[in-house]
Amino acid sequence: MQAFVLWPLWAQLLVIVLPFTAAVIVFTIVARKRSLTERGDDNAATAIIRFAGAAFVFLGAFAIVTSWQSSNAALGDIQKEFSSVTSLAQDTRAIDAPEAQDLRDKLIAYAEEVSSVELGSAPRIDISYAAEDMVYDISDAAFALSETEYLSADEVSSLYKDFDAFKQARNSRLGHSSALVPDAIMWVLLAMGAIMVVVIGLYPSGPRAVIKWMQSIGGLAIVVLVLGTVLVIQSSDVAQEAYRHPIDVFVSTYSGF
Repeated sequence: MQAFVLWPLWAQLLVIVLPFTAAVIVFTIVARKRSLTERGDDNAATAIIRFAGAAFVFLGAFAIVTSWQSSNAALGDIQKEFSSVTSLAQDTRAIDAPEAQDLRDKLIAYAEEVSSVELGSAPRIDISYAAEDMVYDISDAAFALSETEYLSADEVSSLYKDFDAFKQARNSRLGHSSALVPDAIMWVLLAMGAIMVVVIGLYPSGPRAVIKWMQSIGGLAIVVLVLGTVLVIQSSDVAQEAYRHPIDVFVSTYSGF
């Protein structure tokens, strides 16, 4: 399932829309070919579609809320992390010393590594061991700068405070390295979507064909919209720009400074 989520969004939607649409068309035609005067199955079909529809909408809403909250939490941690990184760089702006330049260079290298590797599949968070090593390098560079004569005691305190905030935000972000929606829920949601398509298509038809087709197409649209919303929230095509924006702002501000 995680490999499927990493596909381009258009490919994910095609895999959902095409077979579901074909199934609805086939089952609707089958329903229309049955006797339109026999209404003995209406009550049973209505009970089935109500139960299946309520279960699908409930699980779909849960999956949407879960993925939305997880995505926003990860984005918030990225913003906190690079707010702290920016503060670290700001601590060096007024200092014309090799130690200050070395710290800025390491912060830029770290930002680029996070953007290209750890957020390369955003909103899924990967872990780069190179970035982990860079955290230690940044710590050493911050300590080297604090040992120079250029910083006052208050400025050293601010430097260490910003570095601690940076580490905490990074660790919090890495805590979101699991899938936004567990695979089990995604498989169940897809299975329930398939069940809904079958039930919608086979629901007994009345004498007016247009009403049956409206019911089938409307039900299909709801199934596709619920599944599509979950996929859109998890799609890297949609999330990467938002996730990388705080990093891009930092790099554009301090690259070559």
